[in-house]
Amino acid sequence: MSDREQWCELVRKHVHDWNTPATAKIWSPALEALPREQLRRIQDEKVAGAYTYLWNRSTFYRQKFEQAGLGPDSVRSVEDLPRVPVTLRDEWLVDQQKNPPWGTFSPLRQEDWLERGWMMFSTSGTTAAHPRSFRHTNFDREMWAWHGSRALHAMGVRRGDIAINCFSYGTSVAFWGLHYALNHMGIPVISGGGANTERRILFIETYKPTVLLCTPSYALYLGRQMQEQGKSPKDSSIRLLVCAGEPGACVPATKQRIEELWGARINDDFGCTEVAMSPFGYTCEYQVNREDGRVDTHFMEDAYVPEVLDPETFKPVPDGQRGVLVVSNLFSEAQPILRYVMGDWVSLTREACPCGRTHARAIGGLAGRYDQLIKIRGLAFLPALLEDSIRSQQEIGDEFKLEITHVNDMDEILLTTELHPGASMDDLEAQEQRLSRKLKGSLGIVVDVKLVPPGTLPRTEFKAKRLFDLRDRRQ
Repeated sequence: MSDREQWCELVRKHVHDWNTPATAKIWSPALEALPREQLRRIQDEKVAGAYTYLWNRSTFYRQKFEQAGLGPDSVRSVEDLPRVPVTLRDEWLVDQQKNPPWGTFSPLRQEDWLERGWMMFSTSGTTAAHPRSFRHTNFDREMWAWHGSRALHAMGVRRGDIAINCFSYGTSVAFWGLHYALNHMGIPVISGGGANTERRILFIETYKPTVLLCTPSYALYLGRQMQEQGKSPKDSSIRLLVCAGEPGACVPATKQRIEELWGARINDDFGCTEVAMSPFGYTCEYQVNREDGRVDTHFMEDAYVPEVLDPETFKPVPDGQRGVLVVSNLFSEAQPILRYVMGDWVSLTREACPCGRTHARAIGGLAGRYDQLIKIRGLAFLPALLEDSIRSQQEIGDEFKLEITHVNDMDEILLTTELHPGASMDDLEAQEQRLSRKLKGSLGIVVDVKLVPPGTLPRTEFKAKRLFDLRDRRQ
């Protein structure tokens, strides 16, 4: 048996409840609700297998391991993981530039790709000259589908539902991961990826889907477009939203807006193209129905090992303390990467969730990356915190733009935001001053406000960019 076959066989060994959920609330209690010491034994075995697979088949990682003084048997458990240096995105960029087009970090070889290849994916933040692209196999597709089924089951998706998938039909992982997960569950799918908004509204009216899959930004936009046509999202067939691409359920004000608009619960499905393609993080029914405003994100720990590290030293931080998220993939044929710095700013709890799952959770969800942490007048903010404060103001609409400049040795913040549809355009100056005072009370900084009519600011179907730091770093 080849090293590749040994790795895939090890992954299959730890698959339970492949075709159908074992219980009404948890797809695979044998994995999702097992005692943590048993979970650790599964992780230990898979960490050792992934390390051996990379040692034998990845030029990039063989060199990385040897430079760290490691040998072929140096990593046998989760406890040994800190011996492996973390991997940064820029290291892969350099590797792909030196070894185009795929680089040498993946253990997947050209003959594997030609024999068992499924699809190529790329990130949304690539350069034109050297797109950051990743190949995956049919084995990976099957694992994505099974992992995605487990996450969607936790959110409340069930046989009898119909889903409309509004993620872009392209090389991003969201559309495909969710599509194949729904197929695996036996859920009919209306593919809205290539349709425009008008046609998607027609699909919802005509075919009565019950589950809407899209970004949080698009959920707001789609619902408002229905309202402009005299149709009520709340009275539509949609009963559940699954959102990815940007924080949604974990941003309280955004969650409230979307749920009030649609009369349906919103869930977060979290991953990344590089290392956590199938759901790494997901919400459960208990978390999205909490009344205290906090929504934790479950991590699928039989498929991944999450670590939370100090961003400067890359040393572990205690549970409950914030740090950067580092992830090891324990299932992929093409990308079983150890210790990739995803960079999200999170804190962990390993206490069991009332839903019955025992895997670790991100407290309050995943609200942004550490490299997006921005300092304004000495205070540090994640974009999601700013979004929550802005969207909690009921008199304004869904879209906004926040621009930060530096004038006369002082940071200046300008919020350009739309009025809520139907709001009065009279005495805008007084409304702007009132909103500015409210934001200072919630954020602790002065924010200048410019109100514009509804429909002024651009909309997006994918990841929205609303924060623009225009300060000259040379000053």
